[in-house]
Amino acid sequence: MSFLFGKRKTPAELLRENKRMLDKSIREIERERQGLQTQEKKLIAEIKKSVKQGQMGAVKVMAKDLIRTRHQIEKFFKLKSQLQGVSLRIQTLKSTQAMGEAMKGVTKAMGQMNRQMNLPSLQKIMLEFERQNEKMEMVSEVMGDG
Repeated sequence: MSFLFGKRKTPAELLRENKRMLDKSIREIERERQGLQTQEKKLIAEIKKSVKQGQMGAVKVMAKDLIRTRHQIEKFFKLKSQLQGVSLRIQTLKSTQAMGEAMKGVTKAMGQMNRQMNLPSLQKIMLEFERQNEKMEMVSEVMGDG
């Protein structure tokens, strides 16, 4: 809807915005995962403490919670990996687009150079150069022999 109120965003701008959004999401996931790992360590300490005190009912509940926490940590690892893969694809697209733009510029420059070149005139210049070069060689030979 942004094009209704202003100009449309270029593909490069869209790629940059999406890459930023992905990087932000990756950081948030990493923070959540670290928080869960801290919670996991606390749970392990509490389980050990409860075992020493003989509170087996509490130990079972905390053990289930520990398993859920570990599964969640694993899910966060997978999610982060997937987002990094998407981010890498976006970076590849950005590089491909930059290469396309560079090739477009080079092609345009080559076309301009080809239009500016006058082939018959260039051939005449080359022929004249060869003639003058041969004359110079002949003069050098005569001077060298004499």
